[in-house]
This record gives sequence, C-alpha cells and structure tokens, in this order.
Amino acid sequence: MKPFRTIVNPDKAPFQLSYSDRLVSVGSCFSENIGKKFKEYKFNINVNPFGQQYNPYSIAIALERLLNPVPYIAKDLVHHDELYHSFDHHGSFSRSTVEETLEVINSNLALAAEDLKKATVLFLTFGTAHLFQLKHASVSPFGGQGAGAVVSNCHKLSGNYFDKRMMKPAEIVAVLSRALEKLHAVNPAVRVILTVSPVRYFAFGHHENTVSKAQLFSALHELQEQHPTYYYFPAYELVMDDLRDYRFFAEDMLHPNYQATDYVWEKLCQTLIDIKTLGVMKEMDELLLAARHKPRNPKSEAHQKFVQKNLERLDRLEQQCKFNLQEERTLLRRFSN
Repeated sequence: MKPFRTIVNPDKAPFQLSYSDRLVSVGSCFSENIGKKFKEYKFNINVNPFGQQYNPYSIAIALERLLNPVPYIAKDLVHHDELYHSFDHHGSFSRSTVEETLEVINSNLALAAEDLKKATVLFLTFGTAHLFQLKHASVSPFGGQGAGAVVSNCHKLSGNYFDKRMMKPAEIVAVLSRALEKLHAVNPAVRVILTVSPVRYFAFGHHENTVSKAQLFSALHELQEQHPTYYYFPAYELVMDDLRDYRFFAEDMLHPNYQATDYVWEKLCQTLIDIKTLGVMKEMDELLLAARHKPRNPKSEAHQKFVQKNLERLDRLEQQCKFNLQEERTLLRRFSN
C-alpha cells in the first residue's frame, strides 16, 4: 500500500538533551507551547523572558539585552488603554502602574540573564520576517524610544505610529550572528537549536505570509552554513507537510492545536532527548496520569492503596532526580483520607 501522507523525520541531532541541561527558549507562541512541555516534565528551562516574540530582529535585541541586563526605566514605557507597556515585551508584562510594570520586567530580566549565561541549550523559534518600527521619536510621556526603533509588540496602538517592513535574509543573518557571537563569547558551550513556527500570520495576506516564511528559511539555512553546529528542528515541516490537515489546527485555522503540538513534541523527544531521560519522562507520564485520576469511590481501600503507592513512587523520583513534585503530590492527596 502506498503511503497516504508525507512523513517528516528530523535529521539526527549532533547532541542529546538530558535533565542535566539548562535550557532557555526565546521566540513565538509555538516556542512557549513547547517550553510548557519541558516544564511539565521538570526540565530546567526559562521560557520567553520577554514574552512571545516573532521577528528575528526583536529576538536578537532580547538576547543582547539579556547579555547586558541594564534595567528598564520609566522612559522605556508607553501608556495606552490604562496600562503601561514596554515595546520590547509582550502584553502579559503590562500593568496598571509604572512601578508594577518595571518590577515584573526587571525581575524576569535579571533571572533570565543569569539563566542564559549558564544555559547549555538555546531554542530560538521565529514566526515572521515582518517587523514594525516607530515612525516618531516618542509615543511615551516619559521620553521613550527613538524613531526607527524596532518593536516586539505594538500593544494595539494605532498603525499610524509604525512603519512595517519585511527583513531580507542577509539582514536576518547579520543581526542574529551579532547577537549569537556575543552569547558565545560569554557562554562558549551553549548549543543552539533553530526552528520556524508553524503558526501562519495572515494579517498581511496569504502571499505575504509565504514570502515572510521563505525569508526565515533562507536566513536560517545561511546561518547553519556559517555555523554547522547549529541544529535545525523542523517544527514547521512537521505540521505543514507531515500532518497537513485542518483537524490539527485551532478554530482560527492558523494555530496548531494541542494534538499537533503533542505530535511535534513527540518527534522532538525522539530526536533530541537521550534514552535515560526518556525513561524518566515515561515514569513522569504515569505519575501525572495517576495524579489527575478522578476515582469513582475516593474513600475505598483500593483507591487509598493507589494513592499511597504513587506517593511512594513520587518520593523515589523526587529523591533520584531532585525534582520538585509538590504539585503532583497535592493532586494525588486531594482524594486521600
């Protein structure tokens, strides 16, 4: 029987991940979804310290800021819709006062700066080659950024404040190379994994999305040519070529759904995670399933034995791997006597 779909098998990675690794992930919402998977399995990972970022320029700026973590101040913020925002950050960092906004931004900056310097693996996920730049020197009551400054997020300000353009491959390679060279100077051992998000950005039309993704693919190919140790993981290809079906997308038909994310995660595990770690993750799966189990008769002797058995397994795994499994322990105990 002829195959009825294109099966994408990622290239073998030049390295394997384990629980001893320290991971940092920067990029799009897809990066965040995969980052949550790593967190669920108790990997040491810092996910999107600036929130979701999509274009290579903003991601490069974020990396450079983490390597030189100068705290943000009031003049870096803009006030809109009764919230204070940073153009470098996602709206999840916005708060109703200057003090609160700066606190959440700078605490995350300080933590992620330390994590990046000690990271053994950096995941970079790019969503689009489009970027937005400020037209005017300031839209902030405090001073703000200069004209031409690239923003990660427009925070629903009027489009009149911004110019839009698409980065060319050469520019993408240049800004990423500069940021990554600075990173390697501080952390020579860090390994870099590159991905392109399968999320499609149709705000500017189907054709613009296709051209934008093409710029990213060309740039990352060139970056790999210059740095053969960088590994490209085909998240985009797994969703768009392997799954290739709208049942694997959310209701907006643009974002991969949970099932698609799970499939990409499974492929990532097969490709990048070592056998010993996969064994621990399998046990984690069983314990997570047990912790989320809702018994028909919580007070039964059988269920109490089930709880005790899995609490003992949690204790062993916690001691063996130095995990914090308090959340899972609480879930297991919610139906115990």
